[in-house]
Amino acid sequence: MKKFSFLALLTIFSLGIKSLYTRFEILGTLDASGAAMEVSFLVIFFLLTNLLNKKLLVYLILNIIGSFFFLTAVMYFDYYNSLVTYKSLAQAGQLGDIRTSIYALFKAKYLWFFLDILFMSLLWKYTKELSEKIIRIQSKLIVILAAINIIFLSISFYRASQQISEINQYNTIGFFAYQLMEISSETSTLFRGERDITPELVASKKPSHLNTNSKLKGIAKGRNLIIVQLESVQNFLLNKRIEGAEITPNLNRLIKESYYFPNFYTQVGKGNTSDAEFLVNSSIYALGNEPMSTAIAGKVVPSLPRQLKQAGYYTATFHANEVSFWSRKEMYEALGFEKYFDQDYFGKEDFIAYGVSDEILYKKTVEKLAEIKDKKFYAHIIALSSHYPYDLPEIKSQYTVALPEEYNESIVGSYIKSVSYADYAFGILVEALKTSGLYDDSMIVVYGDHQGVQTQNKKDTTLVNELLGHEYHPILDHLNVPFIVKIPNQKGKTVNSVGGLIDVNPTIANLLGLDLGKDVIFGTDLINATSNTIGIRFYAPTGTFVTDEYAFTPGKTNDSGLLTSISDRLESGVTEEAKDELKKIIHYMKLSDDYVRSFK
Repeated sequence: MKKFSFLALLTIFSLGIKSLYTRFEILGTLDASGAAMEVSFLVIFFLLTNLLNKKLLVYLILNIIGSFFFLTAVMYFDYYNSLVTYKSLAQAGQLGDIRTSIYALFKAKYLWFFLDILFMSLLWKYTKELSEKIIRIQSKLIVILAAINIIFLSISFYRASQQISEINQYNTIGFFAYQLMEISSETSTLFRGERDITPELVASKKPSHLNTNSKLKGIAKGRNLIIVQLESVQNFLLNKRIEGAEITPNLNRLIKESYYFPNFYTQVGKGNTSDAEFLVNSSIYALGNEPMSTAIAGKVVPSLPRQLKQAGYYTATFHANEVSFWSRKEMYEALGFEKYFDQDYFGKEDFIAYGVSDEILYKKTVEKLAEIKDKKFYAHIIALSSHYPYDLPEIKSQYTVALPEEYNESIVGSYIKSVSYADYAFGILVEALKTSGLYDDSMIVVYGDHQGVQTQNKKDTTLVNELLGHEYHPILDHLNVPFIVKIPNQKGKTVNSVGGLIDVNPTIANLLGLDLGKDVIFGTDLINATSNTIGIRFYAPTGTFVTDEYAFTPGKTNDSGLLTSISDRLESGVTEEAKDELKKIIHYMKLSDDYVRSFK
C-alpha cells in the first residue's frame, strides 16, 4: 500500500480544472482526448510530487505557480493569439513598462484562478489538517495507473511531434506537456551542427521568382531614406470612410503618389514592434519564440544600416521610448546603426502610451534631420501613439475622425480613433519634411509593424465585419498591414505582389541601387517579383503562409489545412500544391533560423 496526501489530490484536482478552463479559453472547445491528456500529465505529476517532503508548502506553491501560468497563458493568447511558453519568463522584466496593456487585458473572471488558494489561506488550520489526512492506494493499482498514463503520454507526444502548428500540438498534449516539448525542441536545436548559409544556398531555396531585368533599379540612388514604422496600423483602415469621412486622409494622399502594396503582411514574433524593426533592417525571419532584440544581442548582423553606411549614408533610428525597452540598445548595435535617439532626446512632453506623442516625435526628428541635410542619411522612425490599449487623451480627439454612437465603449472605436490620430500626426511629418526641403529629395517608406484591432466580443466583431463588408479573416485581414513607398519623381502605382516585412529590405535596396549579391537575403524585391510566398508564425500557427493566390492555415496533421482565396475569400481543403509549398516554406524558415544562430 502507498500513502498519499488528501491535500495532494485536491491540489491536482484544482489544477486539472484550471487547465481545462485554460484549454477552453484558448481553443474554444473541450474535446475528450485533449482533456484526457491534461489529466494524464497531472496524474504522473501527482505521483512524482508525492515523493517530496514538506507536502503542505510544496502543494501550495505548486498551486500558486500553476495558477499564475494558466492566467498568463489566457491573457497572453488574448493579446498575441499565440501560446505562452517557459521562454516568455525571460521577458518578465518588461511587465512594468507594459502594465497599461496588462490592465486592459485583465478580466474580473480571471480571479477565480486563485479562489481555492485564497480559501486555503483563510482556512489555514483546516488546510493543515487536510495535509495530514492520508489515502492508501494499492501499489499494483499505482503501477497500472502509471503505466497507462505513460503509454498515453508517449502516443500523444509522438502525434504532436508529427504536427507543425503549435496550437494543434497544445491541443494534442496539453499545457504542461507542451512546455516539455518546447524544452526538448530547444535542446535539440542547441546540438544541431552549424550550417554554412550562403547567398547562393538561400537564393536556390527562395520561394519566389523575379523579372529577368530589374525594373526601377537605382531609380532613387543617392536619395535620403526615411522609413516610418506605424504602431499597430492595419491596412483595412486605409482608403476607408466612416459616414463620408476618411479615417486616414494623410496616408491616403501619400498612396496616390507612391507605390502601394495592398497584399502585405506582418511577420513579427515574440518581440512584436522591435521584431518589425529587425525584419525590415535585416530581411531575416524572426525566430518567433524569442524577441530578436535579445537573440542577436552582442552579435554582428548584416543589415540595411551597414549596407547604407558603406554607401556613404549616416544612419540613425528614432524611438520615443527608453532604448532599454525590449533591449533595443543591443539590437541597434547589432544592426549597425550609427546613432539612436530615444526618450533622452525626445523628453516626456505630451506623453501618450509609451513616449511623447507622434506629433512631438516627428517634429523633433525632422529638426535633427535638417541639421544633417547636407549629407545622405537613413532615418528609421518608430511611431508609438497608436499603441494598445488605444487610450488616446481626450484633447487629441479633435484631430481624429468622428465616429457614430455604436462605436462608443468599444475597443474597435478606440482603435480607429488612435489610428486616425496617428494619421493626423503623420500629416505633420509630411509638412515638416516639405518645409525643411527634405521631402522631394527623400525616398519615404511607410509600413505597419503588426496588427492592432482586438475582436474579443460580439460587439467588436460585428463592428469590424460591418466596416470591412465581409467577415474578418485571421490572416488576410488581421495580419494585413500597409506598405507604401514614395519614390522621388515617380507616379503612384498599386503593386499586387504578396509580401511581408521580410521583403522591405530588398525592395528598398533595388530602388537605391544597392548590390545585395554578396548578402544573405531571405526577402524578395516586391517591385520585380512575378510570384512570392511568405511564411508567418507566432501570431498564426507555424506553417501558415500566403501566396499570390491564397492564404494557408495548417490543420491537425501535416496533410491537412485550409486554403482561403485572396480574390474572393472562398475556402477549400488542402491541395498537393499547398502541401509542397508548406514543405518549402518550413524548410526556408528553418534555414533562416540556422542563419541567425550562426551569428558571432
